[in-house]
Amino acid sequence: MLQHPMLAALVAWARAEARIRAVIITGSLARADGGTDAFSDLDAQIITDDSQRYTRDDSWLDSLGEVWIRFPLDAALPYRLVWFAGGIKVDFQFVHPDSIRAQTASGRLSEEYQRGYVVALDKDGLTRALPPSPRIFPAPAPPSAAEIHATINEFWFEAIHVAQFIVRRQFWVVKWRDWTMKEMLLRLLEWHARATRGADCNTWLLGKNIEQWADAPTQAAIQEIWAGWDAGALWQSLRRQLTLFARLSRELLAARGFYNPQARVQQDIEDYIAQLQAADEGGKFTKR
Repeated sequence: MLQHPMLAALVAWARAEARIRAVIITGSLARADGGTDAFSDLDAQIITDDSQRYTRDDSWLDSLGEVWIRFPLDAALPYRLVWFAGGIKVDFQFVHPDSIRAQTASGRLSEEYQRGYVVALDKDGLTRALPPSPRIFPAPAPPSAAEIHATINEFWFEAIHVAQFIVRRQFWVVKWRDWTMKEMLLRLLEWHARATRGADCNTWLLGKNIEQWADAPTQAAIQEIWAGWDAGALWQSLRRQLTLFARLSRELLAARGFYNPQARVQQDIEDYIAQLQAADEGGKFTKR
């Protein structure tokens, strides 16, 4: 049985709203895989044929509890992401009943419903013929050679930026550029895990549960790629990140049967960064 501090209030509110025909819970609570805790949010699909009624004026949120933060503000987008008092989060998504009817007619659940769904309210029997959820994570299509090469290319593009801005002592820019590198790294980590451990390896989202799906050497390496506000530490973490990314790239490309046409250039870039570091640490550049 679903447990969430906002669930009862949400269902009572929806029951009283004539334009809302059903409430369907998705996300971690609906998966029932033991991955929830006291901080798990409530992902609620509000089934209505008049979503604008609830986005044009979202003051109805205040009837559910004290709102700390709502996002977006004053936008007609079909969702509201809300923090209620006490650090309780509810993600509201407004879905037209035709979406449910289409899944029923085809007998094929959306990817979100395949992961898990629970009907919390159904006024019309709209969901009665929906197939049960298999509670699986549908495997994404494997990346193409072009997708892998584009990711590798962007990583090394930003690596040069990061090195030069360490020399300049522009550490905010270093962090900003480095985050793009880490986005590319995470993408590669996910592809690598599915290529080496099987297409059904669940890599979750945003690096969640990475200790469960990344290999042991990678888990050890990613602990060494974060640094504070210090040139020496930033150089060290950058070089370790380059080493990790290069290994994952080689292994992913080999597993997918692709080659890296930029391998020599990327080695040249790594050598250039090593030279910059040596010069910087040797006092060649004027410190700022």
